[in-house]
Amino acid sequence: MDDLEHLSVNQGLGEWVASQCQEWRSHYSSNYSDQHDEYWRLWRGIWSAQDRTRDSERSQLVSPALAQAVESSVAEIETATFQGDRLFDIEDNVGDTDPLDVAFLRDKLTEDLHRARIRPAIGECLINAAVYGTGIGELVVDNATELVPSTQPLDDMYNQIGVQPVERPLVKLIPIQPRNFLIDPSATSVDDALGCAVEEFVPMHKVDILQEQGIYRDVSIQTDPTDYDLEADSTLDHTPHDRVRIIRYYGLVPKDLLLEEGVNEAELKSDSMWQEACVVVANGGTVLKAQVNPYMTQDRPIVAFP
Repeated sequence: MDDLEHLSVNQGLGEWVASQCQEWRSHYSSNYSDQHDEYWRLWRGIWSAQDRTRDSERSQLVSPALAQAVESSVAEIETATFQGDRLFDIEDNVGDTDPLDVAFLRDKLTEDLHRARIRPAIGECLINAAVYGTGIGELVVDNATELVPSTQPLDDMYNQIGVQPVERPLVKLIPIQPRNFLIDPSATSVDDALGCAVEEFVPMHKVDILQEQGIYRDVSIQTDPTDYDLEADSTLDHTPHDRVRIIRYYGLVPKDLLLEEGVNEAELKSDSMWQEACVVVANGGTVLKAQVNPYMTQDRPIVAFP
């Protein structure tokens, strides 16, 4: 901790991530939260007294023309994006006379795109971009289980025909609403920021499953109270209670705090006091996962576009 005099002596990695995200949450709430809530209400056609233009206004009609214009514009963009049969254009190696290898890769990429349901996820990102002004998505590498046809010998004369589970990695795109996305206010892009985070409620059973699989640490966590600032629909009267408030942080982290959480020093990518890392925090400070950025090019798995 000698190199980090600006940190509290008793502050661990979970508290450091939570404190950074709390500052970014305060900046978002004071500058953008009310406007984004207004945009969402106008798009959904929900009347609110806050949207009145004068005190004598009595009408509670919200015209659907805005929603129609937003969805028509998004439909045109989505149609232009996915039109045609070839979604990927791959150039073959110079001197390679076999065109089938590139065709095979192109078909597999298209197959994985449909299997991961990327198109509806992109459509939701476009809707968020049209409503709020920015589209945000989180890239997640998941271990998918596929059931493939298989034949196994039953005896000397008969074969058993069925399916066999096969596990393989699959990249998924998770649409993120601006209210659930936190970033360094001084940054001009995701890569330029100190870090960025996705803060949302996750069902308790999903956290338990990840703990059983060894992805998350086997630590005790508790459910968190409802916070309507994080809800996808802030007009709900009742919300589930069996949920955990999760922060998935991607960005620079003090090296000493990573080492205190058990990260092997040999895994560090550089000698700098700041390291690119992926940290998952629950209950405002409990570290569920802490590791050096595992991606080859040290990219942050967040995409954002205006």
